Amino acid sequence: MLRHAAPLLLATFLAAQDDAAKLALAVDAFVTDTWAGTSPDALVAKLTAAKVDAAALEAMLRAGRPSYPELAIAKGKLSARLPLASEHLDHATEHFVYVPKSYDPTKAHPLLVIGHGGSAARDLDFGAEAAKAGMVPFWLEAAERHGFLVVAPLSDRGWMQIGTSMLFSAIARMQRDFHVDPDRVFLTGHSMGGHLTWRSSFWFGDRWAAVSPMSGGYDYVKSGDVFNLVNVRGFATFSETEPYQIREFNETMATWMKERAYPWTFTMGPGRHAISPKQVERISSAFVDCRRDLYKKKVWARAGGLRFESAEANPQWGRTHTWTEGRPLDMSTAYWLRFCDVAEGTPPEKHLQTVFGEVKAGNRIELTTTNVRRIRVLLHPRMVDFEKSVKIVANGKVAFEGRVEPDLAAMLSMVREYQDRGRVFWAVVEVAVEGDGVVPDPRGDGKAG
Repeated sequence: MLRHAAPLLLATFLAAQDDAAKLALAVDAFVTDTWAGTSPDALVAKLTAAKVDAAALEAMLRAGRPSYPELAIAKGKLSARLPLASEHLDHATEHFVYVPKSYDPTKAHPLLVIGHGGSAARDLDFGAEAAKAGMVPFWLEAAERHGFLVVAPLSDRGWMQIGTSMLFSAIARMQRDFHVDPDRVFLTGHSMGGHLTWRSSFWFGDRWAAVSPMSGGYDYVKSGDVFNLVNVRGFATFSETEPYQIREFNETMATWMKERAYPWTFTMGPGRHAISPKQVERISSAFVDCRRDLYKKKVWARAGGLRFESAEANPQWGRTHTWTEGRPLDMSTAYWLRFCDVAEGTPPEKHLQTVFGEVKAGNRIELTTTNVRRIRVLLHPRMVDFEKSVKIVANGKVAFEGRVEPDLAAMLSMVREYQDRGRVFWAVVEVAVEGDGVVPDPRGDGKAG
């Protein structure tokens, strides 16, 4: 009888391994097909039947794809211009990719995203030359030293809505083709690419481990956009001589952020509107120690519009671009806070929503809000103990109290939204909010910057 035990155990083990592989493939198919519109219910049923709980699903997601395509480009060499279609609207451009010699698809690698300079009226040939000038040799040398994958999308429509679509379309493609560490995605850019980096920091701050806007930016203190930057680790650079008041704007922001201990550093270099090789070396080395933290104890967030999904035109383009229905670029989420649309009939002066959220001891989350009537709170074990009752207090009143069960469907949907396998939350609680509070001035922890 014992002679037959080992083969039986082996067969059982192999069957279990085969079932696990099939589940991993099913999860991968779901989260990489962002726009299929399929419900996660059937997949959740399979996971539940296989006794895959939230912790096991998170491990499966964070492990990366079951496999990655064979490399179509040489390691250690900048690719040719590769086609890049927008995932959100009727436009296509190109992109560059760099794969370091150390790349190993069995390991997660940091990803560096680079936005080129120029203007919304430039063509792709100009964009390609600007992109290469912003990468070669400085950032590519840094990528080789630190093992960064690099992607540089090209834009002939600037870096506003359409350009942002090209940015995230390029990142999604990299996540499908390469083993990217979702918590080590970095963004930089020079000039117009610097503007992109600033805007992406306050529109999509929870996507980045750290950012480095170079010779870009406007007066984001005056506009109020500086508010959201307290959540993001940033390394801003500018030159001694800059056009368009860029030095003045950066110095204004530097002063404002320093007074509030934001996790940002500002460095002025010599010359006029230039990338400094020394700064690239310094910043790339600093990036190595940065990781995204979606579960911060304190989050400040402001939101006006919650998504990009509208047509966009420019007289020099010769056409109006149409956003594909059901494919918005959502910017309603700031770490573990997710804004809801304002109620119909809300006057325009109350459309700007502001929140300060803090994870407190005792499974308690406190929110102070202005112009917010409903908000979603995303939960993870690094924030609360799911075995105990959770209390959410908004403007001094209890908005929710009770046990929260892990929700596999919510987990899968959050990851699929950006094909971001590190954007993991176990549950979502939507609460009603009464009245308004006084949202405190954003302040960092004083440990960085």
